[in-house]
Amino acid sequence: MRKALNILFFALLITLTSSCSDEESLLENKWQLRRFEHVDGTVQREDSVFYNFMKDSYSAICLLSDGSYTTIFGNYSFNESELVITVLPESATGPVYERYLNWKDGKRVFHVDELSSSVLQLNYNGEKSIFRKY
Repeated sequence: MRKALNILFFALLITLTSSCSDEESLLENKWQLRRFEHVDGTVQREDSVFYNFMKDSYSAICLLSDGSYTTIFGNYSFNESELVITVLPESATGPVYERYLNWKDGKRVFHVDELSSSVLQLNYNGEKSIFRKY
């Protein structure tokens, strides 16, 4: 009986551990920014920014009008419905950073409104960023 309870407890522990990491594994992908929904209701279309999340590392690939690209590097932490992205200091400068991110102190704390196998929706003070899996 005790052995059966230990096996059951172990199976439950494995299930809980894997379910906690399911959202993290959904996030670890490449996401294409499709639009911003501003607080005033206006929508801004976007298709030249890609966010990549992999094992606490973050990068934003910004496609430029001349066909080249710039990558901005940083780290992230994800806890339940909060995503914190911190850009590395050497990436948090210059015109490309100012145009595409321009986050004060190189850091942004998002609420994750939606995360599925195909959609990522981030919310920062009512400003929504909608991504599709790329």
